Amino acid sequence: MLPYLLGQGVFGFVDGSNTCPSTHVLAHDGISLQVNPLFQNWKQQDQLILSALLSSLSMEVLHLIVGCQSSCSAWGTLERALASTSNSRIMQLHGSLQDLRQGDESVTQFMQKAKALFDELAAAGRPVSLEDFNLYMFRGLRGEFKDLVTSLITKAEPLSYADLHSHLLTHEFLHKSSAAIHAPLLPTPSIPSSTLVAQCQTFGNSGRSRGCFNGSWRPNQSNSRGNRFAGSRPDHRSFQNSSFGDNR
Repeated sequence: MLPYLLGQGVFGFVDGSNTCPSTHVLAHDGISLQVNPLFQNWKQQDQLILSALLSSLSMEVLHLIVGCQSSCSAWGTLERALASTSNSRIMQLHGSLQDLRQGDESVTQFMQKAKALFDELAAAGRPVSLEDFNLYMFRGLRGEFKDLVTSLITKAEPLSYADLHSHLLTHEFLHKSSAAIHAPLLPTPSIPSSTLVAQCQTFGNSGRSRGCFNGSWRPNQSNSRGNRFAGSRPDHRSFQNSSFGDNR
């Protein structure tokens, strides 16, 4: 953030050297007061800088400047809070970094939290080396990154924040894609064996009463329509013994 403020030529707003002009000045009549146009321009520029500061902060430190009305007030609050070199502050930051775990968070969310702690330690005068930062990240990742960590930890040089973030994002994307491909489209219902036996017994009983299959096929002898056709069907032997056979 400091290079941006220096490059834009507005660092004087945050360090207090560019002071706020008076809100009102005398009008042309020399009696009444009117709003100072210089104050309006200064206030507009100051609020733009304050907005840039707010957008550059992580959620872990954003609460520190809630209520600050100017960029100078916000900058001073951050300096006092983050630049403290007390031993208790250093121990707290180191403990938070060592205990950091990914849990259900994405790679980006997890690394943003770690980067915030990393920057706070650097601002407090106790920067963490890249080797230690990599180890903290590897230890806090979920188990699905185990194979990737095994390959990255053998590299001769430690990975920068950008390189480590890129490797983890790629692995996260491939893992999600693989899980989506192998996931079943519909869950297979689990039917107890006792339910299947009961259904088979019910089906067999209904088959005996309706002429259905119940283990071996058997036509329903009580079907009135079937008996009518069976009784009216002519026997070929009756034609041989009839008068049609005698008149040949």
